[in-house]
Amino acid sequence: MRNWITLPLCLLLAGCSAVAPAQSTAPQQTTQTLATVLDSCIAFEADSAGGSLKITVAASDLVVFLAEEPPADLPGETQAWQQDLSADEQQTLDANWPAVYRFAQDLCADPAAQQEQLDTAGVTTDLTALDLAGVPQALDTIDQTLYGTQG
Repeated sequence: MRNWITLPLCLLLAGCSAVAPAQSTAPQQTTQTLATVLDSCIAFEADSAGGSLKITVAASDLVVFLAEEPPADLPGETQAWQQDLSADEQQTLDANWPAVYRFAQDLCADPAAQQEQLDTAGVTTDLTALDLAGVPQALDTIDQTLYGTQG
């Protein structure tokens, strides 16, 4: 009996985790953590097929997360996430982060100008409706924490 309950639950949970970040909605965003959002920055290789679209999704998820619920200890949570990375994951981050960071900044500066790229990537969140005023500073804080640089 227990297996009949467990199997559908596992399938349900697997289906929920397969939802593309680009199709995020506000309720899904509230359950995310910074680590989950940053994981999307290392879930692909930027120079692979579809890399620019994956950069767009990762950057938009990061911007939305930071606009809606930035962590109180952004540097601490960023550093803790980075310390848990394997050497391969750190290499992937090193390759992907500059493009994710740059596109996230572009989104903050003028989300409407990036709409075509967002649409192509399947991002459905309306970034023009978000208060992005504090996001560039939060992005700089993450960059500073990851690489000791800013801008």
